[in-house]
Amino acid sequence: SDEIVVTAQKREQKLQDVPIAVSAFSADTIANRVIDDAQDLQFSIPNLVFNGASATLRGIGNSAISSTAEGGLGYHVNGVYLNAPRALESEYFDVERIEVLRGPQGTLYGRNTTAGVINIITRKPTDTLEGFLSGTYGNYDTVKLKGAVNIPLGVWQQRIAGYYLKRDGYNLNLFNGNR
Repeated sequence: SDEIVVTAQKREQKLQDVPIAVSAFSADTIANRVIDDAQDLQFSIPNLVFNGASATLRGIGNSAISSTAEGGLGYHVNGVYLNAPRALESEYFDVERIEVLRGPQGTLYGRNTTAGVINIITRKPTDTLEGFLSGTYGNYDTVKLKGAVNIPLGVWQQRIAGYYLKRDGYNLNLFNGNR
């Protein structure tokens, strides 16, 4: 069986050895469950609910709707805290794993972690030239592209990833004819 390694306690550990309620998803699981964003993530995590620009975990969160309001669920990408309203709207691409820690995490993660923490860990550069590109076309002229390229340059390694989304709106603006 595959061994899942997480960094829930700020160091690499086997998931079985972590004494915290953690749900972890590898890149393969994220792809198989079609977890493209935070809205999709809530269907795979018990007691995680996204409601517009706010999120609750185990019923703890913040219902204030403001660009300066911060909830009780911490959102971290590669160890950096992001303000939840913006973070919850982002699309997941080139992700290595997602870890959701339930319960107060203030000791390790600081402020705004009364409910828990969502950790997004992106793929790291490697010493192999590789990449991927995927595209989707759908209704309302939706065009979605995701891609990444890993470029080794001797001792230097870099990974460039990107995401593009364009689509028409649902409604017709009768004033100017735009959707």
